[in-house]
Amino acid sequence: MEPDILRDAEPAAWRVRRWAAPVALAVLVATAIGGVRLAVDESGPPGTAPPHPAYTPPRFMIAVGRSGAGSEPSGPSGPAPFFQVHEFRPDGRPELADSVRTPPSAGAAQEIIEGPRGAFVVVSSTTDPCESRFYGFRLTSDGHVKDLAPLRAGTTPGLVAGTAVSPDGQRIAYATAPCAGDLRPAGPPRATVTVLDTGTGRRRTWGMAGDKVVGHIVWAADGRTLGYSTSDIVEGTAADSITGETAANAAVRALDTGAPGTDLSAGRPLFRVPAGGWTVTTAVMAPDGRTGYGVMRRGRPATTVLFTFEEGREMRITKTYRPDPNKIVTLGFVSMVEPRHACLTGPDAFGRVIEERFEAGSRSLGRCGTAMVS
Repeated sequence: MEPDILRDAEPAAWRVRRWAAPVALAVLVATAIGGVRLAVDESGPPGTAPPHPAYTPPRFMIAVGRSGAGSEPSGPSGPAPFFQVHEFRPDGRPELADSVRTPPSAGAAQEIIEGPRGAFVVVSSTTDPCESRFYGFRLTSDGHVKDLAPLRAGTTPGLVAGTAVSPDGQRIAYATAPCAGDLRPAGPPRATVTVLDTGTGRRRTWGMAGDKVVGHIVWAADGRTLGYSTSDIVEGTAADSITGETAANAAVRALDTGAPGTDLSAGRPLFRVPAGGWTVTTAVMAPDGRTGYGVMRRGRPATTVLFTFEEGREMRITKTYRPDPNKIVTLGFVSMVEPRHACLTGPDAFGRVIEERFEAGSRSLGRCGTAMVS
């Protein structure tokens, strides 16, 4: 297989759907199982999301490691596979379609991301030495993996998370962090983003000073502009009713990756969280590189708002969901437009921000370890 599989991949007859990768406004579903429901406030301006597409049940599930029952050459107690593919039966039960052995020196697979034209990218990491590798592969019509091979990049120092593939497959953007034990990021939080050219193997890195995290990494349609959110990691206060480190001062920027410089703060500001105790849980740049959407929460129990933003304008709240003590709400996201080819796991690409609290010791990788293929 040629190392630039993302450039040459064949068209696919399916789409990958991932709850962790929103590309349009949120969908909220109330479930009467006790707890908190968010009641819709219809007094705000109307939303701008397109109509929901018809639901297509997934045909395959691709997941890192051993993801379910099924026969394997090494048996269920043998070494964990690199990743597995399961096909869903008509009754909805998964059946093993393929189990991929870990390539030499690959380490453990951490993220699987859909690329353009039917290609996929899998990220693996090791702690000794602390480094990560990128592999490309394709999926046949019957769920078998083909053309699995390393991309032309060698190894990347450190752990990798928040992977995003450009629309043309020529570049991959991701966050990096040094290793602690058991594939956990080490040291104080630092916002760094690297862009890898899949054809040449060249890498370029941007960073920001101070204790910050970066997340929601995604490419614009032009394949040059990179969107991302940043948050400061600060000590919680008594007024916040939160102890320990928290994420605050969220912002979204759009970076021209072709411009000189290595400072993430040089990106054009698209959004800043307003004052008033709001916590941003989602903030994603749209494909046009100027607008975007997100979700914020405030209070305990929380009021949740959906919002949109545009460069040079104030954010616009499109829906408000107020707490109700009788029900609970599940907040999810579905793809309503073209795939974004991005992990989009939240304010911190490594998954260490849970609500607004920063959990430095959490096992962060693998947040995009599953892809559902329709």
